[in-house]
Amino acid sequence: MPSRIGVSLFFLLLLPIQSLAATWHQIDKHTTLIEPAKQASFLLPNQALIQGEKCAALVDSHGDFVAIELLVAQIRSKLTVPLCYVLATNLDLKQLSGVMLLQGAFPEAVIYTAKYTHENTQLNSALKQEIAQKLQGFEQSLKLSEKRITSAPESAQLDWHAKLQQAKQRLVRWRTLKSPKITEIDKPLHLELGNFALHAKPLHGYKGRGLYIQAPKNGALYGGHTVNPLPYVAQSNTLAWYNTLRSIGQSDSFNWILPSFGKPYKKSQLHLPIAFLELLNSAHTPQQLNELRQVYLKHNVSSEQFDAYFKQALKQK
Repeated sequence: MPSRIGVSLFFLLLLPIQSLAATWHQIDKHTTLIEPAKQASFLLPNQALIQGEKCAALVDSHGDFVAIELLVAQIRSKLTVPLCYVLATNLDLKQLSGVMLLQGAFPEAVIYTAKYTHENTQLNSALKQEIAQKLQGFEQSLKLSEKRITSAPESAQLDWHAKLQQAKQRLVRWRTLKSPKITEIDKPLHLELGNFALHAKPLHGYKGRGLYIQAPKNGALYGGHTVNPLPYVAQSNTLAWYNTLRSIGQSDSFNWILPSFGKPYKKSQLHLPIAFLELLNSAHTPQQLNELRQVYLKHNVSSEQFDAYFKQALKQK
């Protein structure tokens, strides 16, 4: 993701857990959309908690362990049925790492994502390594912070020592958790939650393979980064991504979309990422680029932001 998204999540480790509280938007009696805290809106993705009469499903995880712990507490306070499924829309290992805490809290839940196709690498092994590196990074940052505190004013040291102690306790707790086990799918999957069904389907999109999830009963489609209105391109092959969006757009089984970043939008707005990727995959002129820039301006995307994303996309070609 953009450089601002590369900001170390370690600093969130030291924040009071309440400061990371997400906003919950109840759409209907089955569906609650989870919007990340404002200071994390370009770090953490939107999520959705979907409840049927027998089971619940959570759409997407992320890599901020502190926010995941708070999410777990909120889910437990709101659910009236077991959390049976966690559905990950993409295979980004940093975003997937948080499923360790979700599986620790809800051990009966099955975690689904698309088939991991990296050569000679198993998804669960790659994720285990990612989590180990993240925990090691947290530990190193804690040690460095302890050294820096000694040079802080004495009046501030007590408060920082308390924060560091809390961070150490979190790190100890996370190290006791087992590495998560994820079930990979390469065919469409039907999940019955009890008078409410979800359809998960593998696709090609953001960073390669992923899932999109449809809820026919309320016309929702959850596609993660693949359906962000302004695509962040992190791979060279975007033609398959473009074809996925065109195929999705031809479906009549949904009418609104939840992307990873930004607000839910109507199906008609899917023309934005389709046009972005179409232009990217063509021998376009400056005039065509400016025309698309103007379209995005009408949807409250600044010229600077559009140009930064398109420039990033061109670097991948």
